[in-house]
Amino acid sequence: MDQLTQYKRAVDTFRPLLAEVGDAQLDLASPCEGWDVRGLLAHATGAQRGLAAALSGPTEPVSEDPREDFEAVVDTMLATFTPERLAAPIKTPFGERTGDFMLGLATGDIFVHAWDLARALGKPTDLDPELAQVILDRMRETLPDAARGEGRAFGVRQPVADDAPIADRLAAFTGRSVG
Repeated sequence: MDQLTQYKRAVDTFRPLLAEVGDAQLDLASPCEGWDVRGLLAHATGAQRGLAAALSGPTEPVSEDPREDFEAVVDTMLATFTPERLAAPIKTPFGERTGDFMLGLATGDIFVHAWDLARALGKPTDLDPELAQVILDRMRETLPDAARGEGRAFGVRQPVADDAPIADRLAAFTGRSVG
């Protein structure tokens, strides 16, 4: 499965959960420490916008409400990550990478935050098992231990049953408590 297809599937996993977020759900706690659903959505859309900016320069949100801004962010991502840009080298805080690598980060980010959102809303977290496996395999290869811990992008790996849904195993790998 190519990277652009993975991204679209991650967005398609996030989108129906986002559609269930009304004003009453914005203050619900999320699995991400310190973030309610509003903060989670602001981070998710902001991270996507930031990753696109690495290739195309910064863009402004269309709304202060991340629920309204999400589709504009997805459009920006799809317009930015063209086949030429997927292969192009990019200078990042992680060193020189390709657009494909950056889109992989965006894919993992939006998919894991779909899991966070499902959890916050009390919805099933067994999200797109095939895509979850692809993302987990990639993260196992590329996520350094230095990126884990307090104040870092990822928490410490959490325990999870070997037979748990793959999306739950991915969440635990990224530091979420799935118990």
